[in-house]
Amino acid sequence: MKANLTLVTPERQAEIKEAWNLIAEKKPSLRKKEVFKVMRALGMAPTEHEWKEMWTKMEPVHGKVEFHGFSHARAPRPGIGAPAVGGRARPPQVMEEQLEAAFNMEKIQEAFELFDSERKQYFDANDLDRVMRSLNEHLTMDQIKDMILEVDCQGDYRINRDEFLDMMAT
Repeated sequence: MKANLTLVTPERQAEIKEAWNLIAEKKPSLRKKEVFKVMRALGMAPTEHEWKEMWTKMEPVHGKVEFHGFSHARAPRPGIGAPAVGGRARPPQVMEEQLEAAFNMEKIQEAFELFDSERKQYFDANDLDRVMRSLNEHLTMDQIKDMILEVDCQGDYRINRDEFLDMMAT
């Protein structure tokens, strides 16, 4: 899922710094294992592949990273997914990407729950019709079934959580 890149808010920066300080205990830099603990304290759970990529972005020196490197890590290929600033691409920040992705995932989960009001772990044409009508969109059952089939990978006329997440990620 792609994160919606925005500037880090002062609250988020304070949250990142607080988690760093909790683990660092006044040390100017942290080793890889300690940085991972900071990320866990922030509620992040990157896969092994994501963690390797993120660690590289932090540009460690002698196996350690300072706070600035942690919170403002440069992307390996500057400009990928980042808005241009003054004609030059601005690299995204590791923590910004992760916090925005977590925020977006939470919003997507909430959206799924609007459809799956009975907590069945899926929704069907009736659920989609209910939500669409609440938005004052009146579709025919054929239109609703067509919408379901565009996302339904199993052919059961239901959209489960994974299918919904996949749809939202594309």
